[in-house]
Amino acid sequence: MLSNNIFKVGQIVEGYKIDNLIGRGGMSELFLAHDIVLGKKVVIKVLKEPYSENEYFKKQFLTEARIQANLDNPHIVQIFRIFTYQKKISLVLQYIDGTNLARVIKRAKELREKEGKKGALSLERGVHIFLQMLDGIGYAHRYRIIHKDIKPSNILLDKQGLVRVVDFGLSFHLPKGNIKKEKKDEVIAGTPYYMSPEQILNKKVDFRSDIYSLGITFFYMLTGCFPSGPNKDPDSILRFHLEGSLDYPQRILEEHKEIIPRIREAILKAIEKDPDNRHQSCLEFSLAIKGEKLDEMYSELLRRALSKKGIITLTERSYLDKIAPKKGLSLKDAMVLETNIRKEMGLPPLDFALEYKMAFLDLLKKKRHENSIFLDELDNTYVRKGRLTKTEARLIREKVQLARTEK
Repeated sequence: MLSNNIFKVGQIVEGYKIDNLIGRGGMSELFLAHDIVLGKKVVIKVLKEPYSENEYFKKQFLTEARIQANLDNPHIVQIFRIFTYQKKISLVLQYIDGTNLARVIKRAKELREKEGKKGALSLERGVHIFLQMLDGIGYAHRYRIIHKDIKPSNILLDKQGLVRVVDFGLSFHLPKGNIKKEKKDEVIAGTPYYMSPEQILNKKVDFRSDIYSLGITFFYMLTGCFPSGPNKDPDSILRFHLEGSLDYPQRILEEHKEIIPRIREAILKAIEKDPDNRHQSCLEFSLAIKGEKLDEMYSELLRRALSKKGIITLTERSYLDKIAPKKGLSLKDAMVLETNIRKEMGLPPLDFALEYKMAFLDLLKKKRHENSIFLDELDNTYVRKGRLTKTEARLIREKVQLARTEK
């Protein structure tokens, strides 16, 4: 029965024939529909009342559409278009013929319980699914998108076992040079079981907040329980995220003999209270699970940075410099490694003068060239690290500014 819903069975709206209601969330309703022109199934997500009349939630819904529509990755559900019907915003989403991870975990847990065993997914299946999740979320992170609501119900699996991340309703774009902090009048939202400490406290958040939520999710996938313990009281759950020891989750992981030490350590690192002590990216988390060597982790980050335009941005270079010592690489070692990778990829040799020029041009375009924070980062990365002399850096800046003036 759809009598109380915005769409009716058989109704044609914007070229889509409504089949039936397939889900209700806190703020929206999901309808299975048929694209009449293309002859394929789609899902229409509608912002329901009273949220459809609230400017904040309407803006958030549109943000979700714009963010998700620009993330072209096989592990992220696509958005095809957006339209308004009876003053209610509607998103047309890719239809996934399958189920969500929450149901998969529930079923696996029930089967284990029937056999008198603990846990949920097998290690092999759990890792297979989770690495796909990391690929999808990691892709979003590369475009500076933070999801903020990672949980099993927001992970879909099709009948071939392909994973897709959905529901970017709480996500936002992280501006370069800034870390997101919610405004006082903004709604702090999320799912208590999976929220990071910084998200709960309304503090500054970055990609590592998603790493925490991913760690909690992976823990639940393999054990069928939460690191916060069996207590379902929201206050107790949030207290664990803020103050709880990792002794209990470590003990639970150790009780599951199938979970090998490398995986246990990767999960526990992901759910550290301090973001600086977690994996610093989805790639690092992924490689920790696979057991890759630390220098290989650095190499993969470097290859990904070079694969875009063959030149490293200031942000990328600063990040690579930050993690190189953690991977046991000196600045000289890192330069040798990059030289070899560039040859392997058929790219021009290292040219720090060109890199500095492109970085300064970027600051000029974004009107950040007089901001001491960005200039200090530029100076620290290229001059203090010995890649360029002060004179070389100054001459490059002068030439760039002169060229722009002559235009």
